Amino acid sequence: MDQIDNKKDNDRIAVLMATYNGEQFVRMQIESLLAQTMTGWTLYINDDGSTDATPDIINEYAAKYDNIVVMGREGGMGACHNFLGMLCTVEAEYYFLCDQDDRWAPDKMEKEMKIMRETEKHGKETPVIVHCDLRVVDRQMNLIHESFNRYAGVYPHLLNRFDHSVEPYITGCTMLLNRAAHDAVVYPATLATMHDAWITLCTLKAGGVTILIDEPLVDYRQHGSNTLGARDIKKVGLAYRFRRLRKILRDKRRHYAMLRFLGYGSPWKYIKEKIRYKYLISKEA
Repeated sequence: MDQIDNKKDNDRIAVLMATYNGEQFVRMQIESLLAQTMTGWTLYINDDGSTDATPDIINEYAAKYDNIVVMGREGGMGACHNFLGMLCTVEAEYYFLCDQDDRWAPDKMEKEMKIMRETEKHGKETPVIVHCDLRVVDRQMNLIHESFNRYAGVYPHLLNRFDHSVEPYITGCTMLLNRAAHDAVVYPATLATMHDAWITLCTLKAGGVTILIDEPLVDYRQHGSNTLGARDIKKVGLAYRFRRLRKILRDKRRHYAMLRFLGYGSPWKYIKEKIRYKYLISKEA
């Protein structure tokens, strides 16, 4: 695979990491980035007001490595606006998004960049998101499931058009964006429920594409404090849905609000597409 190892490439490829009280996990994640087969990138870290040792750890790495930069943006934003704030501040041609508590496969960046380059062969005007599957693991990195998409019952190929995107389907920590996708993101993102959903919808609205690498290149750690986390679709039955009905309805209203703000159309269109999606996944399952 192609290597990106010229010094000048450090300013072209940005890895954006949002941290908050991640002292237990952030070292492993940073080490997994340093172990990547692809070099020539800069890691930007913005802490959201941690009260543990996270700031000390990330400053330690920044002092040791020239390609690690600790940003000084204000805290208290939450993960969504921390990521979006970094995205609109950092200048680069390509952007990887990175959580503090996961672990990347050594060739994650290389494989995603290879797909990105192949997609851009005929021009860089189209917004592109490359993403991958994840391995679901517990706090100690023991395997829970080999595929997040199958575990959570997500079918990206059924949702990868703006009109069909009635549910979020890309996990932010798997994302690679090109500059056109970066430029498609709408600000202020006051209606954004999470940064990954907002970025995906803005990209698709702008006529962009999303490309799945159907391979788990991230160990997605579940530890009880995840901002969202993974749920086993087999355990999300009627009793679960009834207990959490208010939250489920709230989340669906918020997702539709994002779609509508971006010009999606009426609630009836959204409901129709939801029914269509449920029908299609019943045939896939």
